[in-house]
Amino acid sequence: MWGMIILFLVVAVIIFASLYVIARLKLQNHSDTVQPSVHYDLSICKRKFNVPPLLIVSSDGLRESYLNENVTPTIQRLIDYGTHSKYMLPTFPSKTFPNHYTIVTGLYPAWHGIVDNSFYDSQLKNFFKKSANESGWYLGEPIWETAKKAGLKSGVFFWPGRTALGKLPNYWVKYNKSIPFTHRVDTLTDWLKLPDDERPSLVQVRTAMILMDGMINYLINRLVEEGLMGCINFILLSDHGMQQMDKTRSVIAEDYLGPQFSDLFFPGVVARIKINQTAHSSQNDVDNVVNDLISKMECQHGNNYLMYRKNLVPIRFHYADSLRIGDIIIKGRPGVCIFQSGKEKESYKLSGDHGYDNRIDSMRAIFIAVGPDIALNRKIDDFQNIELYNLFTYLLRIAAASNNGTNGTLFNVLRNPPAFPITAIDRPSEQCTEKINIKMCSFSRDCSLMDDTYRNCSTILRSSVSVTYDFEGELCSLQLCDAIIHFDKKSRKTVMVEGILRNSVWMQEIKKNCVTFVDNVTQTNSCENPKNESYSPISLFGNLDRYYTYDLARLMVPKVFADGIWQYVLNETAEYLVKYGNLRFFSGAVYDQNGDGVRDSDYLIRKSDPSHLFFVLMWCENSALIGHTLCKDIAFVPYILPFNGRNLNCLKPSEYLYDNTVRMRDIELLVGMEFFANRNIWSDAEAIQLRTLLPQRR
Repeated sequence: MWGMIILFLVVAVIIFASLYVIARLKLQNHSDTVQPSVHYDLSICKRKFNVPPLLIVSSDGLRESYLNENVTPTIQRLIDYGTHSKYMLPTFPSKTFPNHYTIVTGLYPAWHGIVDNSFYDSQLKNFFKKSANESGWYLGEPIWETAKKAGLKSGVFFWPGRTALGKLPNYWVKYNKSIPFTHRVDTLTDWLKLPDDERPSLVQVRTAMILMDGMINYLINRLVEEGLMGCINFILLSDHGMQQMDKTRSVIAEDYLGPQFSDLFFPGVVARIKINQTAHSSQNDVDNVVNDLISKMECQHGNNYLMYRKNLVPIRFHYADSLRIGDIIIKGRPGVCIFQSGKEKESYKLSGDHGYDNRIDSMRAIFIAVGPDIALNRKIDDFQNIELYNLFTYLLRIAAASNNGTNGTLFNVLRNPPAFPITAIDRPSEQCTEKINIKMCSFSRDCSLMDDTYRNCSTILRSSVSVTYDFEGELCSLQLCDAIIHFDKKSRKTVMVEGILRNSVWMQEIKKNCVTFVDNVTQTNSCENPKNESYSPISLFGNLDRYYTYDLARLMVPKVFADGIWQYVLNETAEYLVKYGNLRFFSGAVYDQNGDGVRDSDYLIRKSDPSHLFFVLMWCENSALIGHTLCKDIAFVPYILPFNGRNLNCLKPSEYLYDNTVRMRDIELLVGMEFFANRNIWSDAEAIQLRTLLPQRR
């Protein structure tokens, strides 16, 4: 057999430790069970494997900053020898079971079904328990199932999902917290010494932060003693970080909802409310209940929590398209826990917890890799743990199942990476019309045609985006001087506009009564007036003088959005123009009615209004100007904003916008276009890093 797979996982005996000093005390108290760190050769291999086995060690709650305490010499040795990331982002919610199953499937929790450590499934009519092994709870394909399909063997020691019926690995051990760590490691090495046709090739180990360095030292020593360390690809990671709690800031939902509240309430640092559908006669009744509950807890200025409707949760969380999530999500601020009652609060004894927004510093996890296929002495940028599954399959030389990762993101971990996959068409789209002919809409007044937007251009903007092979429409472009309109002839809708913003032409007030259309593209004078007084027009060009008149860039949106959140965008753009000078921008409509981060079907798009707006501002970090040629040292802020949403938590405009920032990749998935496509500026590796980067506060 050409290869085999092992999963070996050690349960977190103590997952409580929120402060690293506790771990240090525990390590001192258990010094007799681990060996002192010694220098050993990590490259020695005395065994023969056709494909190197993969050993994955996961520590529950090992926060990235804990490694700065200088008490982990064994882990530091691995860092110095192999590849490690600046940090690794967990997936929201940053809980143990959702993240460990995301690590082995590459799927977001809403996709793989384990949306929290506790939840209710209305179809299974049951509550999820950590010991659950019935079919139907764990969705998707874990790496041990992928390995088995490829003819490899796997072994799992205490990894969530390992006992799910229909997804069993070849070797697995029933959870028993009394099994000593040394016995677990000895079992691992015994597995690796099995004959070729029995030996697993993927090993996953999950251990607590307590005793971490001593435990890892024992594991490495055993592998070195058996001549295995240089034969295997070894990955050390954690599922999430840890946050010190402030019980004085606890939220008691009962104080807002009242004692008559009778729907399902799941407490925690991220709390969820699930309405009892059977108690209501229609979806409209359910919506009314949701509205009533939200009205009781909204507009607290984000002091202790943020509240969301499920379908309006920020797109970056990808936490919407699952009935298991519920109807309302209440996200605690760092250090805050949300309880249903005061009694629950009193019984809560943790000094540290996790589950928060996966972007905050305290939730950052670790990633370290060494092995014959791993690059030497390399530090890579941060990434999200949905990317790990694809890496595992490359290390095992097997085909991956469908997942939410972006193939190629972790090629920089590999010593000899393959060529990057080609996902976009490397040529400009055709022009929508041979000759641009601008005409005024019938209701326009006080309007000039502004021919200088496309005639006698001193320079021409070149696009930095490409259409992906997944795009199902028929894309064409309308080339203007400082801008490009990307139009889908099949759906008759604008996909995206991109252009240059200059402070000198950013208007405070625009002429809303001036609207023009492009003959032979719009075909007829199809200029649109607001449907009713509850709608208002906005332009994808914002307040950019000369361009805001184009009907192809005009959207009819709810007036509450146009007068509220859209003004946040315009004002922030004006501030960025003052701060950075010229900007490059991208904007467009998004069709994602359920908020799951996936573009709706063409059928649904044709019969519905857009659900969100994306808007990206881009500038050069170390250059005074950004012109028609983009710079390499690029910085950007991408937003996806719901049209039907409002500032439910009464946040400051900048805070609301930051909460709704996304990866550029999130926009790509929703519009079928790929950013940073110019290989004369960005390499494949640089482009994929920029596309998958989750923006941090500037």
